[in-house]
Amino acid sequence: MRWLALALLPLPAFAQQAENPRPYGWWLGDELVQRIRITGVPDPASLPRPRAVDYWLDLREVAQRDIPGGTELTLRWQNFYSALEPSERRVPPSAIRLADGTGLELPGFRYVTSPIRPILAPSTAKQLQPDPPFHLIDPVPPQLRLLAAVLAMMVGLLALAWQQGWFPFHRRPARPFTRAARTVARLPEPQARHALHRAFDQSFGQVLIGADLDRFLTAAPQFAPLARRLRDFFEASDAAFFGMGPGAAQDIPQLARDLAAIERGRR
Repeated sequence: MRWLALALLPLPAFAQQAENPRPYGWWLGDELVQRIRITGVPDPASLPRPRAVDYWLDLREVAQRDIPGGTELTLRWQNFYSALEPSERRVPPSAIRLADGTGLELPGFRYVTSPIRPILAPSTAKQLQPDPPFHLIDPVPPQLRLLAAVLAMMVGLLALAWQQGWFPFHRRPARPFTRAARTVARLPEPQARHALHRAFDQSFGQVLIGADLDRFLTAAPQFAPLARRLRDFFEASDAAFFGMGPGAAQDIPQLARDLAAIERGRR
């Protein structure tokens, strides 16, 4: 009867097929996939859980699926062994339990991991790549262009300083008509006339009256094109200042601007 009792016990489950990763050609960071087909249904609580198995090996995922006559387990491992030379590593077996309580051992496997590059290999001159071709750049043309640009900028600054009367040109000759042109535009006619007469006096170096206008034009011939308008201006001033009746109407601000333009060399 003992043999009958033994015959009635459940048949031991075992791994039917194990498809292990190839035993060579693995590098740091590679994922190794192991597929195992077993007869029966494993107890999910007994399956190995994803974890760091060792400092050089992680079990990243454990999956199972039903197949005809059993279950297929897929275990994904990742290699973290930084090899300095080809080295064989051993992945340990794992013990699981089937749903009927039968114990089962999932097989381990071996693989060879290799260094990514031969760190200890000595370097030789032949391993060095030749220098790429290069072309010498002549620095003289850009230096000359830079010098010309600097000189042009300095000339421009000097011209602007001269035009605006900045240092060192702030002691240039006075321009009475230029100042008068700026002033008379804001003054009523009597004050504007007086201001323009002060500009004539300063330009002439003494009080200028209508009788001295020819002397003024002889000393400053650049104002000769305005002779007719200047005579009209002085005649109108004599009429206004000495009670001789109103003179001809004149645009004093425009006359001052024309005198200033000649004074500044713009005409």
